Amino acid sequence: MQVKSIKKNRSVHDANQLFLRQMHAVLNRKLKSMRKHMAVQQLDLKQQWLKMMQEEHASNRVKSKVIYKELNVLLITPCNDREMSSHCVLIEQSLKHLVRHVNEIKYIESVSASLSAMEVDLILIVGSDESLPNENITALKASTAKKAIWLSPNQNVNQSDEMLPWLDHLFVQHSWSISDHQHHMGSTGSHELLMPPDPHIFCPQAVPPEYESDVYIIGDAELDNIQTTFAKSGLLNNKIVRVDGKGWAKLGDFYPVRRHEARQILFNGSKLVIHSGESIKNVMEIAACGTFQLIGPSVNQSNGIDLSNFQQYNSCEELTQKFEHYWQSVDARRLAASQALAYMKYNQSHLQKTLRLLDIIFT
Repeated sequence: MQVKSIKKNRSVHDANQLFLRQMHAVLNRKLKSMRKHMAVQQLDLKQQWLKMMQEEHASNRVKSKVIYKELNVLLITPCNDREMSSHCVLIEQSLKHLVRHVNEIKYIESVSASLSAMEVDLILIVGSDESLPNENITALKASTAKKAIWLSPNQNVNQSDEMLPWLDHLFVQHSWSISDHQHHMGSTGSHELLMPPDPHIFCPQAVPPEYESDVYIIGDAELDNIQTTFAKSGLLNNKIVRVDGKGWAKLGDFYPVRRHEARQILFNGSKLVIHSGESIKNVMEIAACGTFQLIGPSVNQSNGIDLSNFQQYNSCEELTQKFEHYWQSVDARRLAASQALAYMKYNQSHLQKTLRLLDIIFT
């Protein structure tokens, strides 16, 4: 009986050891992949920085009297905001290329301790639905350093109303949110600075066949608008068409996009996207996926986006002409999409936006 017990214990021990080895192998593979990804990300940031220097990017800006490489920055980021985690990492990495020192802490960590540990020139808060502890707010109010918050894409200005009186700069995603809350701002400088799409999510990628489509239309099918008139023209016949908006069911056999479906997958699966242009966010995300798009006349140009890098239409006739041309010419479509992707990568990156933020604060 004792021999059987020993053998049984050995068998369990061997099985456990095998499981641990397998688990370590999986973790090592994942860690290796993460390290490789981070290395590529760092290299990409360096390449962007070199490109900016080679193109004498600084000569196109109002030059600051402050030397950024002499600045110390305290970066305060949310603790559990998964949607913002990648943005926070990229903002921190961008700052490390631009300033002397970056100290990144979470909302719950002591601001007072961080401020007493070193001299800080700028305190930058990355916005979130999370709240700062009262003791940190007190420490921030007392600090003489420049203070700014960059609101997240899903955050409203009224979520930071209590912070506005002691902030020097407020960076928002939409200009209309500034005018809605001017009475709260006091001496706070307000600026529109759209955060780039998350490059880990919105990027060129292969998708399963069930997510592929010929045309992806974004916008509501309103009576006699450009997209509705175009949809009735017959050019979409015998094509797989996805629609993201209201009123399309009566116009054709289209596939409605559901709320839970990942837009980055659908963008990558589409050959061509048509949208009204009401959302700059859509423009940037589609371009970041490397997908060709035709942008309507409603696009808001106040976000610092150079629309000459994209194909636009202002009438149904123009939409029809451009659709026929780019649908028939795959090479032209791919070239235009590649140019828009390069523009997003090198001119609308986190590094570029962070530099723009510093320019606004210190100029």
